[in-house]
Amino acid sequence: MALHTYNFVGGVFNWDSSLNLTYNTNEIVDLNSNIQMFRNEIAGENVIRLANGFPINTFYGYVTDGIFQNWEEVNSHAFQSTETSPGDIRFKDLNNDGKINEDDRTVIGNPSPKWIFSMNNNLSYKGFDLSIYLLGVSGNDIFNANNITNEGMAGAANQTTSVLNRWTGEGTSYVMPRAVLNDPAKNNRVSDRWVEDGSYLRIKNITLGYNFPKKWIKKLTLENARLFVSCDNVATITGYSGFDPEVDINGIDNNRYPISRTLSLGVNFNF
Repeated sequence: MALHTYNFVGGVFNWDSSLNLTYNTNEIVDLNSNIQMFRNEIAGENVIRLANGFPINTFYGYVTDGIFQNWEEVNSHAFQSTETSPGDIRFKDLNNDGKINEDDRTVIGNPSPKWIFSMNNNLSYKGFDLSIYLLGVSGNDIFNANNITNEGMAGAANQTTSVLNRWTGEGTSYVMPRAVLNDPAKNNRVSDRWVEDGSYLRIKNITLGYNFPKKWIKKLTLENARLFVSCDNVATITGYSGFDPEVDINGIDNNRYPISRTLSLGVNFNF
């Protein structure tokens, strides 16, 4: 959907806006076979599954269900591994067979946004002009693979401050598991632990310009002269914990360098 409005039209001040809104949905109809496909391996496991009847590039993995607080909870739950202890992540036994294995994986996220939107505002007052461009998406997920390293607590490496709230005894944490070398209980397996809401609203560009009066420039044989300052990637509103929610089309953020903010100053001449 596209909409263009003239919000204010006058001799001195003018303001118009352009809005674009897209609803996005997709489904894999035929992969030439009924055999599902996996790709994008991270830490020895595939993150993405392609299968008939599902959206493209869906995240596929285990579903977390809190943290084991004591041995009673460990022993009463489906068998995960011989290394599972209090402080480890409890994973859901989706097929109710009494054990946690590959058969308990399911769709845990969709990188494709449901809504894609943008808005451009153009304002002018006498010789000044201002444009503000907004861009955003909603309804998509991001697999934050960076946190497997940054919050995995599986080795002697720097971690984010969130691990300060890790499990250290019964009742100390219901979200962040214990720290244990080499992750013997596989707390860092591909699961919804690493999936986050990827929605964002970004001020993509702001440009302020000034058109010099023709009487000032006619002696220079110029038709027009315009001074401008422009800033790209001004600010982003998002709940995503990574550096930048604008990730690749597969929705995986794996050491992706964030988009830089740039500031430009220039002059346009027309002879």
